Amino acid sequence: MNIGTKVPFNDTARIYNKNRAALSKVMSEVAESGWWLLGKQTQAFAEEFSAYCGVNFCIPVANGTDALELAIKAVIGDASVDAKIITVSNAGGYSSIACRLAGVTPVYVDIVPETLLIDIDSLKVCLRKNVKAVIITHLFGAVVDVKKVRRVLDESGFQSVKIIEDCAQSHGAQLEGRRVGSLGDIAAFSFYPTKNLGAMGDAGAVMTNSELLSNKVKELQQYGWSSKYKINIAGGRNSRMDEIQAGILRCLLPFLDSCNHKRNKIYDTYKALGAKGLYFQQYHACDFVGHLAVIRTPEREKFITYMKESGVMVDVHYPVLDIDQVAWHSMPFMIDEQSNLEASRAAVKEVVSLPCFPTMTNQEIDQVCHALLNWKG
Repeated sequence: MNIGTKVPFNDTARIYNKNRAALSKVMSEVAESGWWLLGKQTQAFAEEFSAYCGVNFCIPVANGTDALELAIKAVIGDASVDAKIITVSNAGGYSSIACRLAGVTPVYVDIVPETLLIDIDSLKVCLRKNVKAVIITHLFGAVVDVKKVRRVLDESGFQSVKIIEDCAQSHGAQLEGRRVGSLGDIAAFSFYPTKNLGAMGDAGAVMTNSELLSNKVKELQQYGWSSKYKINIAGGRNSRMDEIQAGILRCLLPFLDSCNHKRNKIYDTYKALGAKGLYFQQYHACDFVGHLAVIRTPEREKFITYMKESGVMVDVHYPVLDIDQVAWHSMPFMIDEQSNLEASRAAVKEVVSLPCFPTMTNQEIDQVCHALLNWKG
């Protein structure tokens, strides 16, 4: 094994090189048209991605964080005073940032150790007055059982609480034949370049089957306008996907399922090795789409050093819980006091991500496998 060859954690340039002709063509066509915003590429992408996800409405926006913020604002409406939203603390801070931007208080619930996804049974502990929504983060390419979440909310007397899906890491994943983005009341997608469906820059989308919520998001994404220059609702912003990003996403969307299949195959290859001292997450009853190959080891720092010495770049998703971020210490929040986020705190010390992207070569996959098999933790 030639460990002089370095395996990157990801390499987005390969996406362009593999699809150079189609991507160059659409970028050139958009540039030459002079219509760079709110044009036919954005409209076409909204229609095509809606059809792919099985959702009635898709509102393309500037990025995934905007998508989450706009989804929250659309759901809470005018009831933002002391509004609370349940979320997890181990997903990189993105849902918490959106809560802060929307002016609502995050309520942190614990996770299931085997999946690192939200512990649905713990939701009951966190349900209380002024909880307006639950953000369901489909983390690392796995899918939360949204039907069970809805059942728990309804049986607990919280039928009015909305479900916001954070689909930034799960493009194309399914639960019982339905794709993420179609399972809750409203959903947010990010198309950051490293996502399963990634743009060549920032882009995002809000998805919903509700015409009412769709109309609210459309107003909020453009200053709160009901019509040009007439502001109908407060809390608006400027958040638009540009035509080049929409065109790029249209080019890549037809390959999403095949790329997800490659991601899963890589993850399964690593998992099948049975490497000692390394724990792979267990995903049940969902169509996993391998956004990240996250494992756990109690000797994380030693493992990271070993992998780098073996020529394999790794990363940590994520090293700090939202609740422990210094900038938010003085800001209001609530937690699942029954568990005290025990599983979240244990996982944050052990998680590490391996290279898992669809343009990896067989040689690179073999090099990662060789390193895993020779790990002596």
